[in-house]
Amino acid sequence: MSTDVAYLPWTDFRGRDHHLLRPTTTFDEQRGNGGGGVQIEGVLSYLITKNFSVGVGGRYWAMWTKTDSQTTCTGCGGPGMTGTQFSKFSMERWGTFFQASYRLD
Repeated sequence: MSTDVAYLPWTDFRGRDHHLLRPTTTFDEQRGNGGGGVQIEGVLSYLITKNFSVGVGGRYWAMWTKTDSQTTCTGCGGPGMTGTQFSKFSMERWGTFFQASYRLD
């Protein structure tokens, strides 16, 4: 069994929110930086032969920005109007995986 943990001391994010299926199209420009993040991974491996092993594992990622990140919305209050508000953005992902490895001696 093995585990890895990583900490992200700084994150930078820029995204655009498109709503193209609405009658009035709006574009939200989102920006953030200065947050943090973490990645955690664990693997359980089984040695089949001296050189060949198989395993199963899981991985979790999380990243976030500071509370004073910025969202600029164009067209949200009506055509031609632009507004800015402060926001906090975050992202979480997780997954499982299978692996096989062969080691050369």
